[in-house]
Amino acid sequence: MMDRILTNKWSVRIISLIFAAILFTSVTATNNNVTSVTDGVYVDVINNVPVEVYYDKDNMNVAGVPDTVDVTVSGPKGLVQLAKTQPNIIAYIDLTNAKAGTQSVKIKVKGLSDRLKSTINPPTAKVTLAEKVTKKYSVDVELNKSVIASGYQAGTIKADPKRVSITASKETLDQIAYVKATVSDEKDQKSDFTTNATISAFDANLNKLDVEIDPGEVEVDVPVSKIGKTVPLRFQQSGNPADKTVTITSITSDDEHVTVIAPESVTDKIEQITIPIDVTQTTADKTIEVPVPVPTGATSVTPASVKVKITTGKKQSDQSSNGASEGAGQPSEESPNVTTPDAGTDSEPDADKDNKEDEQTETEEPTKQSSSEFKDIPISIIGLVNSDSFSTAFLDPTSGKVNITISGLKTEVDAIGRNDFNVVANMSNLQDGTHTIPLAVHGLAANFTFTLSQSKAEIQVTKKVADGSDPVLN
Repeated sequence: MMDRILTNKWSVRIISLIFAAILFTSVTATNNNVTSVTDGVYVDVINNVPVEVYYDKDNMNVAGVPDTVDVTVSGPKGLVQLAKTQPNIIAYIDLTNAKAGTQSVKIKVKGLSDRLKSTINPPTAKVTLAEKVTKKYSVDVELNKSVIASGYQAGTIKADPKRVSITASKETLDQIAYVKATVSDEKDQKSDFTTNATISAFDANLNKLDVEIDPGEVEVDVPVSKIGKTVPLRFQQSGNPADKTVTITSITSDDEHVTVIAPESVTDKIEQITIPIDVTQTTADKTIEVPVPVPTGATSVTPASVKVKITTGKKQSDQSSNGASEGAGQPSEESPNVTTPDAGTDSEPDADKDNKEDEQTETEEPTKQSSSEFKDIPISIIGLVNSDSFSTAFLDPTSGKVNITISGLKTEVDAIGRNDFNVVANMSNLQDGTHTIPLAVHGLAANFTFTLSQSKAEIQVTKKVADGSDPVLN
């Protein structure tokens, strides 16, 4: 079949015509900018031809030169097509003999065949030629937020060199507002590190300026330190269970410590964080999640909340003790009579007896439990945002004072004074309105327990009027 087609002259002619049409279409699509004019002259456009500028680079600075131009070429088709494939066609501006100032100059082209004609778009450029000026600038080092790990801070950063030379026209130098070396490649650093950072110059709007910087990089030493302080958590029972048969045996948490994020001047004053746990509605063992108060001056606390386990027990019945009391002094038929020694019977001398009592007292004294009540302790308000703009008033207790009973070893309780602890109401992140705030005690050691006359305070927060005076509370 194929042999018959190829031996038929009309078939060959038709196939040749089809291939010619395909070839013509392909050439036309490739050279769609080519226009046949007359006498075999073709026209095409060479886009994005780079522009060079010739000037005294050591002493002068130039601005306003376009990066590229479009060159239209015309001539014989073969030369036009060849020009489009040549990489050595360059547009240029010659400022070797130009004087300083702003001027309109002609853009020329080189690298084309003499048999081709060309036009350039745009044909001219408005450029500014200025004498170079070199000035010294200090380098500011910036760290991206991701460079330092959370809970850590960078100390005083050192750059080497501290100052760099920047060369440009006086007009450009006058625009420099910032010279920055930005550290961005490092991530989550928790210890001191050294790295290199590229320097850039910016104007007041943070637009990068085209200038020469020597050197182009600085070596940066960054000290890193932890800004948080780990302190123990202490849980204080607030109130008593409403069910009189239930007693609280322990209040514990797996989170025994938290990290306070704050400047060193703040963390130096923080030894522990006490959280009051309201047990008035507790009837059985339970686990609750409570927020950790943020101390005054601190940024945050990690973790922000902890799970607290409250363990309960049942109070023993008083019947057995009551029965024993009722039966005291009544002899039992089964028990022997108890007699007291007469004066004539053998007994321990009084002196020996007194000595033994003294020894027993001395032995028991260190472990003896005691309680001490302190009355009218003022409640301190902490954590109120913009405290200068708000006033507070106590609604309950109206006096702003509570009583506290502190229990522990007698020798230690006796040593406590009113200035050794504070009753506080943490009002962090609270604004206008009436708030019921749990009360906490700061300053007591962990070996003491306490009971407050009331576990919560009702406090009204009101924004001050424009003249700064306190508003009148209804």
